[in-house]
Amino acid sequence: MNLVLKFICASCLLFSCSGKQSIKYLTDLEQANIKGRVTKLVTETYKVDSLGQIGKLESVTVEIFNKLGYTVTDTAKDFIENNEVVNFLTYNENGSLSSLSTFENGKKQSKMLLRYDDSKCIAIKMYDSNDKLESYYDNIQQTKFGLLSGLNSYDANGKLTMSYANEYDSIYQIKATAKDSNGVVSSEVKIHLTEKKYPANIFEVTYIKDSAIKKHLFYKYESWDVTGNWIRQTVFNDKREAINMVKRIFSYE
Repeated sequence: MNLVLKFICASCLLFSCSGKQSIKYLTDLEQANIKGRVTKLVTETYKVDSLGQIGKLESVTVEIFNKLGYTVTDTAKDFIENNEVVNFLTYNENGSLSSLSTFENGKKQSKMLLRYDDSKCIAIKMYDSNDKLESYYDNIQQTKFGLLSGLNSYDANGKLTMSYANEYDSIYQIKATAKDSNGVVSSEVKIHLTEKKYPANIFEVTYIKDSAIKKHLFYKYESWDVTGNWIRQTVFNDKREAINMVKRIFSYE
């Protein structure tokens, strides 16, 4: 799943909502810039040491796609924290996301339910492990492609907590901004894309009181499969030191 969207909202608001206008409804494979009829994607992230040597496996993500190209399960295993998070996703007949249930180490953590009006997403509600309302979202805005471009977040009592906004180059995300209840920017992500529309570098800033925590990562794509999907990537920090190697294993229909 797209990491920037996870950064914007931990509820994994990675979906498209189609409105009354005629739009091309994007699948998860299209949003991720993945080619071919993929049924499964395994992403392995390895640590790279100061000498540039590939070290231990840090995490594995396994995504299962249905025949239409939508994610139905997303399993993330973190070997450093010894943690496993699994997302189960369901969809409406038109392909719009209906629900997302999250389990951590086998225990239910949350559930997200989406409501529509004439195929337009108008409300999202988040429930905790006891099915108690935890938060909700409204003022949901979309691009002409149905991608999420903005929404407001409220706690269960109706108090505004955050607002989020995304910007795109066609269907590819290039910016994400989060503001607190006073309208002050709390975090921002900027994504520079390669010619093939993959992230070339991502600059992330988180503001805490009077300080700013910055993170700048660079990406190098080193290997591709016959379908045209990258299968090996090296991640560099702001000093251009390699910190991770990412390997992707595709299963095609």
